[in-house]
Formats: sequence, structure tokens, C-alpha cells
Amino acid sequence: TMKPWRYLAKEQQQIMPLFGGAFVENKPIPFPERGRTQAYSSLFYWAHLEAYETSEFPLHPHEGFEIMTFVFEGSLEHYDTATQVWTPMHEGGVQVIRAGSGVQHAERIVKGTRLFQIWFDPDFSRSLRERASYEDYPPESFEMYDTGSAKVIEYIGEKGPILAQTPGIEVMKLRLEKGQHQFKREADATYSYYLLSGQISLDETLMQKDGFLVMEATQAVACEVLEDAELFVIKTPTKVGYPRFIERYPVF
Repeated sequence: TMKPWRYLAKEQQQIMPLFGGAFVENKPIPFPERGRTQAYSSLFYWAHLEAYETSEFPLHPHEGFEIMTFVFEGSLEHYDTATQVWTPMHEGGVQVIRAGSGVQHAERIVKGTRLFQIWFDPDFSRSLRERASYEDYPPESFEMYDTGSAKVIEYIGEKGPILAQTPGIEVMKLRLEKGQHQFKREADATYSYYLLSGQISLDETLMQKDGFLVMEATQAVACEVLEDAELFVIKTPTKVGYPRFIERYPVF
């Protein structure tokens, strides 16, 4: 029988050194290549970056996408043509760029930093008509709460402070202790899981650090946490109610 999920170990993801190895990214959802894409739902791109040296992404343009940066360790500064200042971001902070009709942006990332950059597709027919905007959320914007089975930080959702432009998404980070757990599910939703630390066993799949799991099954799924784990979770609609970027520009 087919498993109700797709798993990518770190070495099965696209791994890309940048600036002579100053940064290394592993990408569960890389940029499309010649019309081929691994984008799904309203997720277009997802990269995990580790900075081995301090380096800078020079000024570069964005438009249309809603781009989120989650800083897990270290710090960075970012500059954009909307604010025209360098703004620092620290461990636990989140930045949201609503690129809208267009903005230029630069990032200076400090050695020892670990972060996600995730691009959501918010419906280009609307977003391209809007002015670009930025929001930075310092670590104290987010409260951790305990559900009994997990300690949760909610970024987007009922208890999360970020109001996303992309419809129907939820983003959270879970701390799971060793033992049996269940992933709760909702019909019509796709769940994307990235394991930041620890080990989780699902059926016959062993999820290890930097492993990535995409699930569309509607029933709850049982798993065993083999060592205390930190799990990043994004819930998106399985069917998106507008043409996605990859359908609008299939030869991108």
C-alpha cells in the first residue's frame, strides 16, 4: 500500500553551497528548474540555511511572493528599498516580506546562524497590485504554550501573531518529548514537517535531523519520538482556490 506521505532525508534534498561555502542551504522545495517544480499547495520554495562564515546576499529584487524568514540560531541584518535602513533580527525572530509590486532587499547573515526562508504564493493577481511591505517579529512576539503532549510556538494560526497574506496557512514549531505521539489531521489540508532536531519513527520511516515530510492523509497518524524532537509544521490548503505561480508561468 502507498504510504500517505512523502519523506526526503537531508541528502535527498537539493544541497547548495553559496559564496564559496560561506553558506550552505538544503532545500526541501528548490526553485523550479526549466519548468519542473516540486512546489505544491501554496508553498513555492523552502530553504534551510547554515552560515559557516559571515556573508551578504547583495541587493536583489522580489515581487508577488510572501517571503518568511525564521531565525533559529544566530542573527542577521536586512535592508530593503521600502524602509531604506539596516534592521537586525535575532534568534527566535521572524521576518515577513510581502513583496507586492516589487522591492529590493539585501541580507547580511552572521556566522553560526541557522534559518529557514520560505516563499508562499499568495495569489499573484492580487499581490502584484499591492505595495511591498515588511514586518519583523522579535522573539518576544511568540509565546510558547503546553498542550500536554507538546510545547508549541504558533507563528500563524489561532494563537499566532502573524497575519498571512496567503490564505488558509498555519505555521508552528513543536517540542516533543520521547514517547508516543499523534499528528492530528484535517481534511483538505496538506501538512509539511521539517525536523530541526531529534528522531521520529513513523511506521517504517525514520525521520532524522533536517528530514522533510509531506502528508495529505486525513486520519490522525501515530508516531514515536525516539529522542526529544523539535518539529516545524506548516499546514496549507491541499487545493488552492486560485491559479498558482507555477500555473501562471509554467516555463519559469
